[in-house]
Amino acid sequence: MDCRVGFYRIFVLFLVLFTVGAAQAGDPQRGRQIYIDHCAGCHGRTGSPTMAAVPAFSRGEGVMKSDHELLAFIKRGQGVMPGYDGLLTEMEIRDTLAFIRTLF
Repeated sequence: MDCRVGFYRIFVLFLVLFTVGAAQAGDPQRGRQIYIDHCAGCHGRTGSPTMAAVPAFSRGEGVMKSDHELLAFIKRGQGVMPGYDGLLTEMEIRDTLAFIRTLF
């Protein structure tokens, strides 16, 4: 009986974690327009940069990190890249990241 209760607890935990993760996943179709409006000027419409020293998303540069790391980077910015925290919502940033991942 105790094994069964433990199994159900673990099952419910995984179910909750999976559901929360899926709910927070971005939509690349929505992210495409945000990317064009805010990112393509430097990173290029297809992920090939228009400026030197800008990561080429089309070659996987700058995208081989976890979503958590990239979301934090997009929010705070670095160098000439502005931070988008406050300019875009959390969901808009997630949508944009989902689109960026389609470029590689």
